[in-house]
Amino acid sequence: MEKAKGFNAEAAPSPVDHVTTEEFVTMIIRSSKSHIEPISGSLSLGYIDYALHKGIIEDYDLSNISKPIERRSAARIVHEALLTEFGEKDEPEWSAAENLRDLYSCRTCVMHIAQMYVKGIMLGRDHNLFDAAGSVTHAEAATIVARMLDRERRIPQTGGRVFQSNRLTPDEARVLMVNDPAAMLIDVRTHEDYQTGHIQGSICIPLQEIINNPYSVSARKDTPFILYCQKGYKSSLAAQALIDAGYSRVYRIPGMEQYPYTICRAQE
Repeated sequence: MEKAKGFNAEAAPSPVDHVTTEEFVTMIIRSSKSHIEPISGSLSLGYIDYALHKGIIEDYDLSNISKPIERRSAARIVHEALLTEFGEKDEPEWSAAENLRDLYSCRTCVMHIAQMYVKGIMLGRDHNLFDAAGSVTHAEAATIVARMLDRERRIPQTGGRVFQSNRLTPDEARVLMVNDPAAMLIDVRTHEDYQTGHIQGSICIPLQEIINNPYSVSARKDTPFILYCQKGYKSSLAAQALIDAGYSRVYRIPGMEQYPYTICRAQE
């Protein structure tokens, strides 16, 4: 029987079909790299191997390589690609993402989702919902890639919740600690991160502990807190939790990756 004119056994997917993790990663890496060497004859595997090597994807993505990609995973992959392949810095003001009702549905995804949202690369869905566990269609994936590559096509989100904590420079924080011995310099990263290196004079109270019980940090509501983390967003969350609990003097300083601090390490 004669094939219908124009029939293609490997027809392009419909724009409304859900994109798999493999397809999405391929789109992202192919858009940023002009050439990738194929692995075992598969160019797609070359993109996956490159993304894994560069830390753009992780083991979770490999275990779900053939499944429809979730929006939170897509946000993480694009965020990592922007940092790794394009050298694009995070937006320091991401409070607009606080409008998303499910921003904290995945604690490890908070900053990935927030950055994609405020940059205007991945917007929310109905009623201020990001739909973190939702899938991505081919049409949506194409739009995400286009916005990743072209800032003019992005729709930045602003005007969100304003964090009420004050930002200090490291020098201003040092002056505050000298003038007020009650001031507490708090590292809100994990204890494991703290052990690998921290600012001299700081104590470790992880973000999750502060969120679980902010009142355990100090009995006095006028105690000056100076918070820091690795990149700045965990300290923002911790600061807001303390402010919401009624503490009046909450400050943040740049994160460990944002300033050349003299690093102390725990004694073996």
